[in-house]
Amino acid sequence: MLVLSLSFIHFGKLPYTNIFLSITSDILHQLYQGIIKHLIQWLKESIGEAELDARCRRLPPNHNIRLFMKGISHLNRVTGREHDQISRFLLSLIIDVQLPGGLSPVCLVEAVHGILDFTYIAQYPMHTTEALAHLEESRMLFHRNKDIFVDLGICENFNFPKLHSTAHYPDNIMNFGTSDNYNTEYTERLHIDLAKDAYRSTNRKDEFLQMTLWLERKEKILRHDQFIHWKARGSPAPPIIENLHPGIIYECQLSMSKHPTHKSVKFSTLETTYGASFFRDALSRYVVGLIEPELSAAQIE
Repeated sequence: MLVLSLSFIHFGKLPYTNIFLSITSDILHQLYQGIIKHLIQWLKESIGEAELDARCRRLPPNHNIRLFMKGISHLNRVTGREHDQISRFLLSLIIDVQLPGGLSPVCLVEAVHGILDFTYIAQYPMHTTEALAHLEESRMLFHRNKDIFVDLGICENFNFPKLHSTAHYPDNIMNFGTSDNYNTEYTERLHIDLAKDAYRSTNRKDEFLQMTLWLERKEKILRHDQFIHWKARGSPAPPIIENLHPGIIYECQLSMSKHPTHKSVKFSTLETTYGASFFRDALSRYVVGLIEPELSAAQIE
């Protein structure tokens, strides 16, 4: 019997907070360690592990990809980097495959094609409206052909969170920028620097305080070392970026004063001089939300 237990979420009653918008996409764990991992398992069951490995061994040498001459079916604890390397030749393994029951491989190829296109388009360092449209089209290409895995008896449905998360990639890119801004692949290396190395420096008793102090000192040493090298080079100015793409602002700074230029400004002045037409209403809602946190947004209005 399923039993549900209610618990209080600390951010549940924060005013003007949408926790769902703060959940960003993750190329490493959602795509490479998620969907690509599922896809490889589906292909193993579709054409058989022996045939899949044999096709891996028949791939021609290539300087741009890593070849798995012993196949990929026996791999355990595959890393995100290995899934990335496998993705580069995965489509070539199934181009002319023969499926059980005489099923056409067209839908299988299209489904794999859609997932791989989505994975690579999502990693573009720069996006346009057309690129986001191609991203969504790649996702829909998979969904239009995914039933081939059901027909082969591999899976019953596709109701798992990592596949659902792909629907939010265009919105996340528009709200937070390109996916390299929040992809955990770039911070994965810090598990060693910020956790393992820091823990080894402690005496294993009350380690958190020691780890924090060790990391703080290490960061100060690194910053000072960079400053010394900069001074030793004659304090050069920042390099000038050449071949800039027209119409894009590469350097953007926001300046804010430490102290206000005017104090005790009237609401009417804020509306007429500064254009803050709804400042009074916004401030009222904010104050009420702080004083009466149990009120809903509709009640505050």
